[in-house]
Amino acid sequence: MVACDVPSAAPKWDMTWNVPSQSTTLDVSTFLPTGVSVNAGNTAFLVNVNNVTVTQTLGADCAACAPLNGLTVPKPAFVGVGNGSSTLPASVTAATLAGDTLSVTVTNGFAFDPIKPTAVAAGDTGWVVTVVKSGSTVIGKDSINGQTSALGKNGASITRKIPIAGVVSTAGGVTVTVTVDSPLGDPVTINTAQTIKFVASVGSLQISSATVSLGTPGSPTTVTPGSPSTVDLSGISNSIAKSVNNGMFILTITNPLGVAGSLTANFTGGGGSVSKALTLSSAATSTDTLSFSNSDLTTLLGYSQQLTFSGTVSGAAITITPGQTLAVTSRLQINVETVSNQ
Repeated sequence: MVACDVPSAAPKWDMTWNVPSQSTTLDVSTFLPTGVSVNAGNTAFLVNVNNVTVTQTLGADCAACAPLNGLTVPKPAFVGVGNGSSTLPASVTAATLAGDTLSVTVTNGFAFDPIKPTAVAAGDTGWVVTVVKSGSTVIGKDSINGQTSALGKNGASITRKIPIAGVVSTAGGVTVTVTVDSPLGDPVTINTAQTIKFVASVGSLQISSATVSLGTPGSPTTVTPGSPSTVDLSGISNSIAKSVNNGMFILTITNPLGVAGSLTANFTGGGGSVSKALTLSSAATSTDTLSFSNSDLTTLLGYSQQLTFSGTVSGAAITITPGQTLAVTSRLQINVETVSNQ
């Protein structure tokens, strides 16, 4: 017995616990570029585009009217063409329209109706054709026939709804071309300064998918923390944290978007808050590890935590659709030290 080495303390055992944790997601809506938002139902993106205004003067449209300015004579026939354009936000390379509608308001400041003379001779009426394009692609078209419709005169206005569909590109933008074919008209005092104006209310285009640039590595896009996800650690007694040496969250990240960046995982709950940095890879699937000290785990264990992500991401020519998410599956691994009572 004298030769035996008798321990002065009870044996200690190290055990590694693997605790499955809930999966969470990071929605694409949390890092959309400037000029792009998502609708209330998260079914379409909204891309801001300025209105397109086309203003034509009688003098520019009707060359034969110039020498008649100020005279009261039958209005000469003419064909006038005008156009205007607007561009997509710089961050959007291309966008696929989701069954949208363009509102075009026509305000006729002429002292006559250019497509429907009062005294119609042998059905001699005019027409207005509005063509909406992105580059060479026609995305919408509308026509007003003087036989069945009128524009009115002296400031009268009408609004037309034009269905638009197709792909809008940054290079092509949105171009509106208006052609007015006006037949010989009623006697009227010619005023070449009078105008007819077309305003295409583009506003926020509804987009089913978009190709965007999410900043650059030198100027990335900021991630806006969305609704928090729940990470329930209440099933692990907080008292166990006293026996925990260290731990880690092992994250498996599924990234269908191809974005990369620097993120911070923010845990908040009854015990306080813990924040840990992680690197987001552009790979379709990647892993990362969040290391926790004993102090961190004392804050986390025994509580239901709320998890949000903040930080920045970047990526060029990223194709996104509403509802897309980065999926994060986590597993908590902790090292527990126990003391035998034997």
